[in-house]
Amino acid sequence: MKSTQLFVITLALTTVVSCKKNTLIEQVDVPATPIEVVTVKGGSSKATDVKAIEGAFEMFQLPYNYKALEPNFDAPTIEIHYSKHHLGYVNNLNKALIGTKYETLTLNDIFKNLNLSDTEIRNNAGGFYNHNFFWGNMAVNTVGEPEGTLMEAITRDFGSFDAFRSQFTEISLKIVGSGWTWLVSDKTGKLRIVTTPNNDNPLMKNLGFSGIPLLNLDMWEHAYYLKFQNKKREYVNTFFSVVNWNEVLKKYDAFPKVAVSVAPTSTPIETTIPAETPTAVDDEFK
Repeated sequence: MKSTQLFVITLALTTVVSCKKNTLIEQVDVPATPIEVVTVKGGSSKATDVKAIEGAFEMFQLPYNYKALEPNFDAPTIEIHYSKHHLGYVNNLNKALIGTKYETLTLNDIFKNLNLSDTEIRNNAGGFYNHNFFWGNMAVNTVGEPEGTLMEAITRDFGSFDAFRSQFTEISLKIVGSGWTWLVSDKTGKLRIVTTPNNDNPLMKNLGFSGIPLLNLDMWEHAYYLKFQNKKREYVNTFFSVVNWNEVLKKYDAFPKVAVSVAPTSTPIETTIPAETPTAVDDEFK
């Protein structure tokens, strides 16, 4: 009798365990998520096939095709960056502006009147402007170093071009998470390097610093990870191979300088803009 009872109990426990095992297997056995493969088009020289939804702002037109910056920056990275990430910011900005006080403003006026708590406008307007600026300051055939008044200012404020480049690189590598590195000028023409988190930029008010943007570098992972992976230093160094210094010089010469005596320095001029920084923004267009 005892032997029969023991057999029944053992059988029941085996059945329960078996059911639980089967249940667990059913819960974790889910179909694999398909991976979207982006085909590099080679496309027109201005990537005119990429269109934003109807709204206040349109896509910045690339002055080169996706493959033009190779071997420095690869075509798949440029295409995904432009046609997925950048396009996403423009589309989201056009939708977010509807019915707000910013709806009829120019981009610069949006930044001047921006309430930093309007995070959707802040992130997407910043992403739109920052990428426009980034694409426009790169070119296929570039000179290795700036010339004219810009070179004079760099030498004055950083000691030499090599010192500036080294400082720009090291400051870029200090960014934790997503952000941008900027070369900016004040109204006297004095240069400094600043960093901003997420998609903030020096034109936004109440960030603790204002400046005239001259050059920027995208330090979000989507800008480099496909080619450089975790080699951020290599990415920053490669960036200097495609900088359009003639365009940066035009920006520097475009605004009148207030005559102020500025003592030369060879120490880094760095500012991080942390004021009222929102929660880190996910790379939502992966």
